Amino acid sequence: MKYNKKFEKILAKLETIDDEECQSLKKEIEALSLIYKKKDERLHKIIKLSDKQQMAILELNEELDSYKNNLEKKVQDEMEKRVLQEELLFEQSRLAAMAEMIDAVAHQWMQPLNILHMNIDFLDFKAEESGNISASTIKEFKENSFTQIRHLIDTLDNFRQFFRPLGERKTFSLQSAVTSVVNLIKDELIKHNIDVNVNVEKDFFIMGNENEFKHIILNLISNAKYAFMENEIKEKEITVNIFGDKNTMEIIDNAGGIDESIIDDIFQMHVSSKGEDGSGIGLYMSAQIAKKHNGELRVENVENGAKFTFTLKDRDNGLCQ
Repeated sequence: MKYNKKFEKILAKLETIDDEECQSLKKEIEALSLIYKKKDERLHKIIKLSDKQQMAILELNEELDSYKNNLEKKVQDEMEKRVLQEELLFEQSRLAAMAEMIDAVAHQWMQPLNILHMNIDFLDFKAEESGNISASTIKEFKENSFTQIRHLIDTLDNFRQFFRPLGERKTFSLQSAVTSVVNLIKDELIKHNIDVNVNVEKDFFIMGNENEFKHIILNLISNAKYAFMENEIKEKEITVNIFGDKNTMEIIDNAGGIDESIIDDIFQMHVSSKGEDGSGIGLYMSAQIAKKHNGELRVENVENGAKFTFTLKDRDNGLCQ
């Protein structure tokens, strides 16, 4: 706009000069002034449009930043909800397992308690019959009683260790974890005539929480037990294979297998092979626990049953014995 005013001053001065060359120059300057004016107006419009575009871009960037921040917050909130949900599901799974184990412990305690009761009755009978009890009878009574008491204590200790609150991660033996679970439920297995065979080609170790990992083993055996009863299997067998060279554990049963219509989704939440009797939480939580221990849980139907396979994804995480 400053240049337009300068053009106007030059033209005003040329008006005062009565000369043909000046008048010709005046016309040329007027033509240049007109061209410049149009270009100046066009440039002004471009600048205004550019300012609007820049403003629009700034507003879009601000809106995008706001959306991004909100999205990140929503993602964070959803992740926190998912973690909380999984913690609640795991706790629900632990409580369900605890209820089942309390029943198993109660069953295990019945036999030694009955034996203790019989021993006391027998001692009382001996005292009444002879009026005198020999030292050998007292010794035998004590040994038998202590054996049954140790069985009660061992059962209680195993139960307490299994449901002890989750602690720090450490290295544990897979064979030890399997043996612990089998010993904990051995009377329950005997009650249902289930043979469990543990074959260890080579043991290996896992970094994680042993009590949490044991829930995988307990859940798979419990599911097999349910399938045995549901399908009325007479000769019930569960085989646990441990392959240290492959960092793999297999749990195989002859309980009839899993329905092919759901086997691909069996580790999804609320998908259960137990129909209306199942919550669909056990296998879902087992798969999540496997992931937390840098592993993967898979399943396939085999002859007369199902085979669940746990494998470490990172071979370096498993240490062969």
